Amino acid sequence: MPTPSRWMIKASMLYMLVGFSIGALILISKVYPELSTVWSLLTVHIEVGIFGWIIQLTMGTAYWILPRYLKTGSRGSSRLALVMVGLLNLGILINVASYLQFLDSSATILGRLLEVGAVVLFIGLHWNRAVSYNK
Repeated sequence: MPTPSRWMIKASMLYMLVGFSIGALILISKVYPELSTVWSLLTVHIEVGIFGWIIQLTMGTAYWILPRYLKTGSRGSSRLALVMVGLLNLGILINVASYLQFLDSSATILGRLLEVGAVVLFIGLHWNRAVSYNK
């Protein structure tokens, strides 16, 4: 398994643990109303669950499993793949910091742009790998 895939899958498992923990706290707060301030973590829970766990796990698995180039047998630039991993995780962390009010709320725009940049880079890394099998 290539290094970018390992990093993304391991990071997604950490995000899953954090997301499930926050979700459990939110569910517990339904029984104990004095813990109602936990509901302020709902946006963090959604960010971590969707982008940190589901999307990152999907991208990491796809990077590993999609076909390689026919002629070289490689997956393309591993540096760009590592940039993709960094952009996605930096975007997630910026958004979480913004939701927790460590950063200004306008920082979520930067976080989303970094996440979108990671997805665009993912598509760019895989487009020719999939197309090479059509010829």
